Amino acid sequence: MAKRSIDVRGRSCPIPIVELMRAIREVAVGDEIEVLADDRAFPSDVRAWCTKTGHALLSLGERSGGHAALVRKQSP
Repeated sequence: MAKRSIDVRGRSCPIPIVELMRAIREVAVGDEIEVLADDRAFPSDVRAWCTKTGHALLSLGERSGGHAALVRKQSP
């Protein structure tokens, strides 16, 4: 299992989710992506996106003046 990190702090909706979608396409099933974002809509956006796409939201919390989410790629 590999872990990748993307930093989209300073970017507003929909860019954090667009970058997460891009990154999830590039990793294998079971790999994890950490997303750092400071857009205030990000927590609800990432929850909704994971529910819609079936990827696992492993954690979501505050870090570095923003939000940190850990998402695991699931099988389609």
